[in-house]
Amino acid sequence: MHRKRGVSPVIAVLLMIAITIAIGVLVYVWISGLAGSLTKEGGSQVTEQLELVAYDFRDLDQCKIYIKNTGSVKVNIAEVYFNGMKLSSTTASTPTSGEYAYTENTENSLDVGETAAILIGVSGARSGASYIIKVVTGSGGVFTFTVIAGRTG
Repeated sequence: MHRKRGVSPVIAVLLMIAITIAIGVLVYVWISGLAGSLTKEGGSQVTEQLELVAYDFRDLDQCKIYIKNTGSVKVNIAEVYFNGMKLSSTTASTPTSGEYAYTENTENSLDVGETAAILIGVSGARSGASYIIKVVTGSGGVFTFTVIAGRTG
């Protein structure tokens, strides 16, 4: 019989320690790089914040929402969706179904702390049903609000 010799216990322990240190260094580099990029770059979604202040959906043909810029930068509103349908912007004082209009702020941008009223033309809304409104900003931020037909909030 031939005796097979393995790695000595001292060498085995040293190899395990070296592998553990190498893995630890890799994890440290990955975590510090990730944390650094999150804290330095920030994103427009972090600095842009829109809040639904109130809404009036008592008239089932139109929904008026009041949104406020509570973030730290000016927000440009690029698109508005009602229940998944992209709405087109209009300057008419009463938008028809599939359109939206700014009623108090005629521009599509909100300065910090500013509130805008948006009137949305709706057709076929059912009283008591909830609907989702999405506001998309110029930098790609998406803000989702829920309103209930036949109510104010």
